[in-house]
Amino acid sequence: MTGTRIGSAAARQRALRLFPALAITAALLVRVSACGRAGPAPAGGASRSASGTGARSGAPAAGPARGGRALSVLSASFVSASAGWLLATPCADQVRTCRTVVMRKTADGGRTWFAVPAPDAPPADMYQGRPPSNAVGTILFTGAGAGWAFGPALWQTRDGGPWRKMSVPGGPVQDLAVAGNRVLAVTGRCGASGGACRFGVYSAVAGSDGWRAVPGAAGPGSAQLAVSGGVGYVLAVTAGPGRPVLLAGPVNGAARWRSVPDPCAGASSGALAAAAGGWLFLGCGREPGVGEQVKAAYLSGDGGRSWHQVASPPSGGYLGGASMSPGGTIFLSGPRMDLYLSRDRGRSWHQSPSLANAAGLAGAGFPLAGSAITDTWGFAFQQGVDQQQVWLTSDGGRDWTPVTVR
Repeated sequence: MTGTRIGSAAARQRALRLFPALAITAALLVRVSACGRAGPAPAGGASRSASGTGARSGAPAAGPARGGRALSVLSASFVSASAGWLLATPCADQVRTCRTVVMRKTADGGRTWFAVPAPDAPPADMYQGRPPSNAVGTILFTGAGAGWAFGPALWQTRDGGPWRKMSVPGGPVQDLAVAGNRVLAVTGRCGASGGACRFGVYSAVAGSDGWRAVPGAAGPGSAQLAVSGGVGYVLAVTAGPGRPVLLAGPVNGAARWRSVPDPCAGASSGALAAAAGGWLFLGCGREPGVGEQVKAAYLSGDGGRSWHQVASPPSGGYLGGASMSPGGTIFLSGPRMDLYLSRDRGRSWHQSPSLANAAGLAGAGFPLAGSAITDTWGFAFQQGVDQQQVWLTSDGGRDWTPVTVR
């Protein structure tokens, strides 16, 4: 089973290119918050894991410990409602003071966490337009325990133990997806000061360095990946409000990827999600302004050959990412927006009162990212603030419980 992750490097890069004031606003608010507000008390199920420097690449994992500093979460990946991993940093000022990331794992749905080995890499966070080349900001795990940390570098572990650094052609890694024993990576570069971007998709056997360019899967724009079965999809959005490009083809790159019918007339940002059975969700965000963005949403049940429009998500915030469960629960997230939830394949959208405080901070510039793991179970976290919590839901997003990770 392929893991679900949030905290995408591609989403952060798109946000910074589209909304350059976001990083400045968030950085200022973090400094004010750190000086004038105490951190939250751990929730009832809070972990008491080891703190400080964390486990480095190849080091033995530390067990749960009492006390310790709350961690700032960068990314999360769950392979079931029980098993998941967090990529984090123990520093509130991640760029200035943290030199390496730490990782935590849960086996009980996020109620408790324990330390596990992490890549020997610095964090890539939302304040960095160009993070260090060896930094990572996103993780993705599979049910077999294999994991990847990426954006812009790429590290890999076979079983949750030692990590090794890998090399992919084409520049920094923007996004990653896994299907069976194959890995897809989107790499690419952007011009100076948020200039034009180009992407390319590469495929390799999981754990190998034998990356091959996927024929037909390259072009202008910033891209994100999704997989369903043995089929891969890439959505590319350019800097202007032009029509996005949606391509699909075999994950192993055995045949040329080709254009898939794209219902978006134009988009400044987009969100793509896939689920078993050929289900695809596509969200399109028009030109943003003053915290608002007109959004359209579409659903396909045949792998993108045909689409029908579903209810439009709320206008607040800027669309950046999506996840979809096999039964049709959809979570939408992005800069300056609340977490929008649908439990009926997009026929209606909802917000949860229990995330109201987090949504308010999201509107101030701290992205709130969420992911649906099953039809009822999901998780969310907020980047760039000292709340240092993960929120868990077991009822499709109606109610959320905060957990502080240490």
